[in-house]
Amino acid sequence: MTDMQIPPTLKGLNMNNDGMKNTLTYTIWILFIAIILVMIFPSCSERATEPVIMPDSTIVYPSVKPDGISAKITYSRNLGQKSVRQSAISTFFALKEDDNVYAGIELMNRLIYIGRDLMFHIDWIGPDGRSFYLKRIDLAAGDSAATIFSSVSVAPGKRQAGEHLMRVYLFRELIAEKRFYLLPEPEMEKVSANIIFYKSMDKETGEMKGIDTVFEIKKKGILRAQVDLSRLHIYQDEELPFRLEWYGPDGESFYSKRSEIKPSDALSVINGSISITPDKRLPGTYFLRVFLFDDLIVEKKFVLLPAE
Repeated sequence: MTDMQIPPTLKGLNMNNDGMKNTLTYTIWILFIAIILVMIFPSCSERATEPVIMPDSTIVYPSVKPDGISAKITYSRNLGQKSVRQSAISTFFALKEDDNVYAGIELMNRLIYIGRDLMFHIDWIGPDGRSFYLKRIDLAAGDSAATIFSSVSVAPGKRQAGEHLMRVYLFRELIAEKRFYLLPEPEMEKVSANIIFYKSMDKETGEMKGIDTVFEIKKKGILRAQVDLSRLHIYQDEELPFRLEWYGPDGESFYSKRSEIKPSDALSVINGSISITPDKRLPGTYFLRVFLFDDLIVEKKFVLLPAE
């Protein structure tokens, strides 16, 4: 009788007890590696592959869900300690000691996920493409905060001039990024202001009369000032807070006026006036100073002479 032969198995796979143990061990290892790969490389991303550039230049990676969390990034030079309001909004900033760039990250659809813990990472990247600061922000379930903040110093000894980038991650998935630029202070474009002192204005033509820097103190006397502004476009604030501050011969401020100007206004002018009657003013040298965000942008002196 011819001996029956057992068909050969696959190479390296023996169907005896030891072979079955090897097969089981091999299968477990395959499953373990597969689980690790799934954890590292999710099979389905929650973000669209194509980014969207928003009108404010934020680059958004939209959620595939209609109600998914998205982000809008706003850069500013100032952040109110009490109001938590950003001002001096821009994407261009001067390298300057004791100054910072603040990033406000507005979270869209945040309240839909108020019952869930959220983990964000804010990554600041320099002109060399390297991260120089990474901040983690956790929002606990029940936290209604819809805006988160981060900031970095722009001191010349810490930062380089050039294009920078900040990226926002939700659970380590990139959801938004935005560029900003740091420039040496002398190269920064600044708001320009010009002060004109005058006595009166023609009611029909609007022409200023008696333009000068020397005026006489007299009964019913009034000194007027017109401040012409330009280059307001460098800021993206809805309104810019200007302040006119009048100083007397003693160097002390005696009158202050605040004005809110929209950068989009076609005509950007601030008008101010003071009484120069004998009972209110003394002869001497005076100053008018104009401030924006509490920073002095221009000043001009004028002289008041005693009444003849």
